[in-house]
Amino acid sequence: MCGAGFWPARAAALAAAASALMWAAEAHASFDEFSDEQRPSHFEIRAADALTLAFKGDLKLGLHDIEGQGGPKHDSGTDTQTLGTRSPHVELDSFSLALRLGMSRHLGVNTLLEFTTSRASLSSMWIDFRAEAPERLFHRVELGYQTPIVATDRRSERYALAAASAWKNPEFHLAYEGAFFFTPKVHLEFGASVAMMRPLVFSRVQQSGIQSGTINFLAYGPAKSFSGNSPVGGGRIRFEAWGAFVEAFGFIGRLAAQEGTDTLRSGFPNYRALKGYSSETASEGDFWWWGGRTGFQGKRLRAFAEAIVSREDLLDRLGAYAQISCRFDLPFFDKWLKSVEPLVRLGTLRILGSTEVNGDLALRSPAMVNAVSWDWNTLDLALAVEVFQDFVWLRAEYYFLWEENGVSDLGVEQQDFKNNELLIQLSLRF
Repeated sequence: MCGAGFWPARAAALAAAASALMWAAEAHASFDEFSDEQRPSHFEIRAADALTLAFKGDLKLGLHDIEGQGGPKHDSGTDTQTLGTRSPHVELDSFSLALRLGMSRHLGVNTLLEFTTSRASLSSMWIDFRAEAPERLFHRVELGYQTPIVATDRRSERYALAAASAWKNPEFHLAYEGAFFFTPKVHLEFGASVAMMRPLVFSRVQQSGIQSGTINFLAYGPAKSFSGNSPVGGGRIRFEAWGAFVEAFGFIGRLAAQEGTDTLRSGFPNYRALKGYSSETASEGDFWWWGGRTGFQGKRLRAFAEAIVSREDLLDRLGAYAQISCRFDLPFFDKWLKSVEPLVRLGTLRILGSTEVNGDLALRSPAMVNAVSWDWNTLDLALAVEVFQDFVWLRAEYYFLWEENGVSDLGVEQQDFKNNELLIQLSLRF
């Protein structure tokens, strides 16, 4: 006969198992904004042998307005080359279509297609395997084209510059993640990945994508094939208890001459001003980035800070940001106006040593063509409104941008550049 403590102990074990299984679905070898935890499936086809095909999507229409008056006699030739127009304009920001093929309880194939008015692309594709063995130890293996294993939910349309520089864009990788649950609310995550090096690119500071310009920052772009490409090894570890967490991660590899050090030499007009530069030995270069996060993730409140230090050949960079958001339910109108979530984010992205003078030059200068050498401080204010259930969302975001481009040792004064930005976006999700 079972003792008096059997049923309470059994209930606790079942609760722990249920919580762990919920986490197993949420485990992220890389963040997936179309996962069932982020966006429940509403349209699904079921076939024989437990095969399923789910359709999910997101159509975004945005009003963008960059600080300053636009139009004739206001939008100069320089403005349109650096920012695009300062006049308010509406863009079809993107249409994303996610297809999720479930082959069994453990195995799936996920794809994400993205369309704009000028292009179409396969933004990600990966094979996803999940299992539990032994009890309370969960495993996930991911193979394909997807964001790095440290990608996370930004809770806004805009990425922090540090995130956009490091982990926004996808890579080809083989990733593993495991998680061990000490209790339903206390667990340890650990992961590792082997990927192909992504190319160095210059990404726009502005959120509006109507026209590419010269106000850019250095980032790792989407994976592509290029000569001299080599593998990148990475890992992460995270401990979470009752919503509070701390996480560390790191990646290391080598920059190739193509899509690596050549991008630095051609993109930074004063790259030769850096100590250690030699045109005779310019080929491969050092590459690593590491960092960490700490914060709290609850049902309504989410707050965390992240810092990333990186090296690209002769450049050392530091990116950091902290953000907080809180979701408030609005139960007044049934299916309409269900919730609002305000968000505040402070961030910085800096090139260390950019003002050091070598000869009569420094890496940084206020010239527009050398904007990639500037340091940036940012303040993002955002509000997400759930207009109709989980299908229609309205976002209002304003981005304050402060650049640092002076070089005091050369007598070069700071030149402020007006490019704060407003985004009002309507999103239809299904």
